Amino acid sequence: MSFGNRLRKLRLENNMTQEDLSKKLNVSRATVGRYETNERFPDKNLLKEIADIFEVSIDYLLGRTNNRNGNIYCKETHDIEYTKNNLYSIFENEILKRLLEENIIVEGESIPPIVFDRILKYGLEAAIEIFKLEKKLGK
Repeated sequence: MSFGNRLRKLRLENNMTQEDLSKKLNVSRATVGRYETNERFPDKNLLKEIADIFEVSIDYLLGRTNNRNGNIYCKETHDIEYTKNNLYSIFENEILKRLLEENIIVEGESIPPIVFDRILKYGLEAAIEIFKLEKKLGK
């Protein structure tokens, strides 16, 4: 997927118009349109800003990975706690987004602890079963 397609997809996923994004980036709406049609490409500062706005990696924007948050690894021991917190936050945000989409909770409501516990428990159990089946099938 091209940069422009990813940008458009992210913008729409976040219920933003080209005008909304242009204001956040301090560029014209036409410029955002040209980014989305791959007629223009943002400079490195705007690219970082776009990644920050949508909470994705630059590698994801450039199509180098399908992992929105890039490859997460630690070179230093002190980075491990940051990575754990970052992963937890990403996971929690994804759960919140899905619960809102499914009308299980309403905007502004936090995730009830019992729901979070069940998602972790059943999600882990389901993932393990899927991995076992894939291994059995040789995938």
